[in-house]
Amino acid sequence: MNTIKPEFLYGLHAVAAVLRFRPQQVRELNVKSGQLSPAVTALVKLAEEHRIVVKQVSAGQLQRLTNDGVHQGVVALAEPRRDLDDKDLEVLLFESSDNFFLVLDSIDDPRNLGACLRVADGAGVDGVIMARSRGARITPLVAKVSSGAAESVPCYRVANLARTLKFMGAAGVQIVGAAGGSAATIFDLSVSSNVALVIGHEGSGLRRLTRDHCDLLASIPMLGTVDSLNLSVAAGVMLYEIQQKRDKSSVE
Repeated sequence: MNTIKPEFLYGLHAVAAVLRFRPQQVRELNVKSGQLSPAVTALVKLAEEHRIVVKQVSAGQLQRLTNDGVHQGVVALAEPRRDLDDKDLEVLLFESSDNFFLVLDSIDDPRNLGACLRVADGAGVDGVIMARSRGARITPLVAKVSSGAAESVPCYRVANLARTLKFMGAAGVQIVGAAGGSAATIFDLSVSSNVALVIGHEGSGLRRLTRDHCDLLASIPMLGTVDSLNLSVAAGVMLYEIQQKRDKSSVE
């Protein structure tokens, strides 16, 4: 019999998010003993409202629970979040023709993944799509870096990313790939309201099969001496520009 192993989520925003979005999957809340800050007190109150066990423990215990993570005095023991899959994505595409996706192709760094989830939430993305067998997974570190967005943004883990992009294109989703060598910039493009931005690997960029399924390729113009941006920063620039263009296309 397979059992789901719970994990320790830490940090004020990550813990607040799991208490907000799926309190029924939180088994206990551990807080640093002593005088509680207003932020931690609010989390304790929220946990008690959902009848979640609250424990006051030492700072050393919190460090051990998080493998020396920056816990900010709070650690929640919770079941891992369930990823959505191909079928869930197909249902969404069938029900709606006005979607905004971020597709991550083999992102390895968990901090980059967490930062991408955070900016995706801020830009109003409807879902983040990743391959099931490639790239970083959503871990407590990713949840911490995402500042709670790992709970709020729908995440789809698909069996085959190239096949999914092909299906999305057939369903009317415009696929825009981020490519540093592209002559067209993100500011030059016209986009539809039903669109996906694809970001490739930190070092090698988009894989060939992924690139082949993009309708458009776009870059960010670099006006200084450096030739590229951090992956999550680039994702943020492009997501907000696309969102602005989506707003204009929906008005027109």
